[in-house]
Amino acid sequence: MTNIHPTYPIYQEIDVKVPMRDGIYLSTDVFLPSKEGSFPIILTRTPYGNNDPQRLQMKQWFVQRGFGYVFQDCRGRYDSEGEWEPFRHERNDGWDTLEWISSQPFCNGNIGMTGGSYEGYTSWIQAPNSHPSLKAIVPLVPLPDPVLNVPYQNGAFFWNMIVWGLFVHGKTNQNLSFINWPSIYQYRPLQDMAKVVGMGNSKTWKHWMEHYQKDSWWEEVCYMHKWSEVNIPILHVCGWYDDDGISTYLNYPGMRKEAKTKKASDQQELIIGPWPHKLNKSTQCGDLDFGSGALIDLETEMFLFFSRHLTGKEYSHQSISKLPYKDPKDRCRIFIMGDNQWYSFKDWPIPQAMKTKFYIHSNGNANSVFGDGALSTQPPLATELPDHFDYDPQNPVPYVTDPVRLQLGEACDQQSIERRPDVLVYTTAPLEKDCIVCGRVFLHLVCSSSAPGTDFTAKLVDVYPNGKAIQLCDGIQRVEYRDSLEKPTWINKDEVVNLNIDLWATGIRFFKGHQIRLEISSSACPKFYPHANTKENPSKAIQTEIAHQTIFHSLGKESYLILDVIPEISMERAI
Repeated sequence: MTNIHPTYPIYQEIDVKVPMRDGIYLSTDVFLPSKEGSFPIILTRTPYGNNDPQRLQMKQWFVQRGFGYVFQDCRGRYDSEGEWEPFRHERNDGWDTLEWISSQPFCNGNIGMTGGSYEGYTSWIQAPNSHPSLKAIVPLVPLPDPVLNVPYQNGAFFWNMIVWGLFVHGKTNQNLSFINWPSIYQYRPLQDMAKVVGMGNSKTWKHWMEHYQKDSWWEEVCYMHKWSEVNIPILHVCGWYDDDGISTYLNYPGMRKEAKTKKASDQQELIIGPWPHKLNKSTQCGDLDFGSGALIDLETEMFLFFSRHLTGKEYSHQSISKLPYKDPKDRCRIFIMGDNQWYSFKDWPIPQAMKTKFYIHSNGNANSVFGDGALSTQPPLATELPDHFDYDPQNPVPYVTDPVRLQLGEACDQQSIERRPDVLVYTTAPLEKDCIVCGRVFLHLVCSSSAPGTDFTAKLVDVYPNGKAIQLCDGIQRVEYRDSLEKPTWINKDEVVNLNIDLWATGIRFFKGHQIRLEISSSACPKFYPHANTKENPSKAIQTEIAHQTIFHSLGKESYLILDVIPEISMERAI
């Protein structure tokens, strides 16, 4: 029986060779409480090495409280045999590992999986497989389906995967400090980038360049179309600034709606904090500090979840957890920025949310923060002139980031970006009262381009009375993949099309006197590799063209931001 207090010393077996179905052996470390019997087991499958201090702390914490913990190096990484290629072997290798664990005398037949980022993907990829011993998972900032975010996001190459691909190239993690990253942000052709950073023999890179659309090769390693096959409890955890957050923003509501049984649907839980991809490590994210309450005792939250679903032991959250539960039926704990405090809700997106359209307006001169762009809940007039800008792939809009940190997008000031003429800026009047927004964020854009294919980007910003402009969330949509990620639909010169740009999600109180701002452009470098504005294979394109972009916002051609506005009374009931 598990205990919330550290009770047991630890017994360990290091580098146990676990056989896979094809004869490859994966290096596996086993940590058990030093007492007789069998135990519920937590499994993490990792490409990052299983001996770093954070993972050691996680092992110790759970084992001292009565769980067994199994850490395994993914195929081809560290002490495991085989050839490493991201995503390709995790479904089968994970199943074979669950089979091995469940057959061991130390396992009582109840297994949970957890881990962060790629480890979260290795947890999720097992969920639809219905292994009888897998009873629950806790994916932390997991990777979503490939092509949805990694290595391509809505058709655009996600720069983080260049950095990550080098970091995990080979058997062990690599040193990234010798690369002069800014010098290669616009290097062409993209397919040769691997040579530039020193991984020219990478089969992974070759495959990524060959498969730049969602094809059968990628579909083999996807999982997000299988929610209806999942029948286990899941604790979903991410941060508002997690650059893989779309997995959680889709997986949680997807499971609530489509889980195999009502019981599984009811057993979904959600935690969203004010964190980047490296979740729950610092109160600061970019230029903002969210206060001491931003950090939680995540191990205790995981313990409570795994105890409930692996041992049947139910603890009182109110007496142990530092996160609020206004009502025992609340399944979502969410940090609202601005307020800088936690709230609990029965579901997310929040049922009381009012989907509100914020229309863009101008007299045709919304270029830069010095233009006449406006944002309001009032529909546009028939006479409003469209806005124009030129997108030059050789001079893309910068994205405020340090890509070597493997994090793209934080609470950073955007004032320098908003001075550029190729950034359209639309801002509300100063708010007359607080406005709470919590939920998914979308931009419906009516637009045209002189190019047959191009990108449009969007960013939601909180503007302070002193002019500081803090990024909240952003997104990109490749025009030719507006209908499907499987094949392009090119546009004719100046053809008017409707785009839906997914800016993912945010949770914030815009204070009275602040302004809500939308930025629109066609690049965000280095978060996304710049589109060449041609029909050429994006991995091979060398020549680029300047695209003349037009944004419409008149009656009948409305462009608008969609935000989930939360009534104040809903917040009072949730705290």
